[in-house]
Parts: sequence; structure tokens; C-alpha cells
Amino acid sequence: MIEQRVANVSSQVGLRYASFETRLVAFVLDLIVLFSVFLLFIAIAGLQLLLRSDFGDIDPPDSAFYLAAIILLIYFFPFFPLYFLALWVWRGQTVGKMAMAIKVLRRDGRPLGVGTALLRLVGYLFSTLILFGGFLMIAFDQQRRALHDRLADTLVVEPR
Repeated sequence: MIEQRVANVSSQVGLRYASFETRLVAFVLDLIVLFSVFLLFIAIAGLQLLLRSDFGDIDPPDSAFYLAAIILLIYFFPFFPLYFLALWVWRGQTVGKMAMAIKVLRRDGRPLGVGTALLRLVGYLFSTLILFGGFLMIAFDQQRRALHDRLADTLVVEPR
């Protein structure tokens, strides 16, 4: 019954499920964006170490290493999750999904709220931690849903 309603909603709205290949390319593009920003955080942490060591003339104080660690932690905790959460709630798309013209929606066709996006992020991390096994479900599911899509009850679609 629910599956039929979802099929009706997607056909009425003019949506098509995003393919495994399209989602994979979007994921790789997101990794490129995240890695580029990570390199920026490393550069900032390294620059402050360099400045605190007087350009290598003296050993930097321990506080400089602590600050470098804090800078890198800022990437992993506020920035990394907020990248996904903010973009999913705001547009339903990360940068990779924008480039591939696909979008994340709730199964009823509505945009994601903060709670749904947070649940999807937890599932996303779990899908990654189990050696990307959660993503493999996309290739075998009729609606192309991964583990995190099932947990959050979302779909990734291509607007026609």
C-alpha cells in the first residue's frame, strides 16, 4: 500500500529514482569537496605551527600542537556533519548531488527536515562504517534506496 502511494507520488511529481552510478559519482564529488576543505584546515593548522615555531627556528610550544588538533577537530565535528545536514535541509542536495542533478526527498515528496536529515546522516555514517555495504543496497533495490535512505525514509530522485 505504501509502496503504491510512493509510486503514485513520484509519477505525479515527475520524479525518477537516481541510479547507482549517478549516486556514486555524486558521492565521489562530495568526497572531493570534503577533502579539499580538509586540506584547507590542515594548511591553517600547519601555518599556525609554522608561525609559532618562528618559521622552524625554535620548537613550537605544546599549546601550538593542541591548537592544531583543535583546528582539525573543528573540521571533523562541526564542519563535516553540517556540510550534509545544512545542504540536505536547505536544498535537498549536497554539492555532488547538485552537479549530478539529483535530490533527496522524503518518500511523500516533501523536503527533509532537520530530524530526518540527522537520522539520514547517522545512517550514512553507518553505511560507510560497514565497508560501504549500506550503499550497495542501491544497486539491488527497486527504488534505489541505500541503508541510510531506508532508516530516514527518504528517496534520491532525478527531477525530469
